[in-house]
Amino acid sequence: MKKIGITTDCVCDLPEEYFILNDVGVVYFYITTSTGRFRDGYEIDSANLIEYLENGGEKAETCAPEPIEYKSFFEEQLKKYDEIIHISITDKVSLSYRNALEAVKDMGDEGKRVHVADSEHLSTGMGHVVINAVDMRNGGSSVQEILEETERLKKRVSTSFIAKNADYLYRNGRVSKTVRDICDTFMIHPILHLKNGRMTLKGVQIGNYDNSVKRYIRQELRHSKKIDKRRLFITHVGCTVKKISEAKAEVNRLCAFEEVIVTKASATISSNCGEGTIGVLYINEN
Repeated sequence: MKKIGITTDCVCDLPEEYFILNDVGVVYFYITTSTGRFRDGYEIDSANLIEYLENGGEKAETCAPEPIEYKSFFEEQLKKYDEIIHISITDKVSLSYRNALEAVKDMGDEGKRVHVADSEHLSTGMGHVVINAVDMRNGGSSVQEILEETERLKKRVSTSFIAKNADYLYRNGRVSKTVRDICDTFMIHPILHLKNGRMTLKGVQIGNYDNSVKRYIRQELRHSKKIDKRRLFITHVGCTVKKISEAKAEVNRLCAFEEVIVTKASATISSNCGEGTIGVLYINEN
């Protein structure tokens, strides 16, 4: 039986302990600020980034690893494995997938042992895809079986977040100043959703943010009979223990998941949505 390695990008927002326990190789993104360039997860996290931005920092640009970094990473992983499946953040929001493919091309015959899959998701939506690949690998599935199931699964994953305001969307050029000001004035909280790999505005909630979060969760889980009950992630940016507890209680009230896992968003993800953002990410049934 061939030894298969599963690797991914750090923006899948799974806990570091998961990577260690399951021998998952991770490639790290970068955040460039006015004070320097930092590796996400090692030299900067979401708390550091939010503190910087909330205290007058203006520049915070995210960057995927270059092809040469992917090439070096894959070559190192191939010392341990016969073949590698690398699960990438959606191609529609990052150069990660294309840079990984370019690296594979530059590897010649060795590159035939590396398979790059576009998850069409980010954060723990992408994390669901990674966990499934690891479980299949551990269960003895082949590379082809894992890749085929990855293609099927990513169509069933639901990735969404509610943001406290539109400030970070404005900062990153996703909405105009007028839209940001309207959101602030009328307490409008945007709901962001991944559709066919693209980040889109799914809707809004209006009014008190705590109540808006609960309404967002109720909306997301309203078709609970069609949801895979094995696992749900609550992924957040700088939320208080109280807010997370309230979100978890609302999830448990609506749907009996076997696992409800709370994770912090990476600095890369946080830079695009801001403090107070919270999401429920799950898999729909077939």
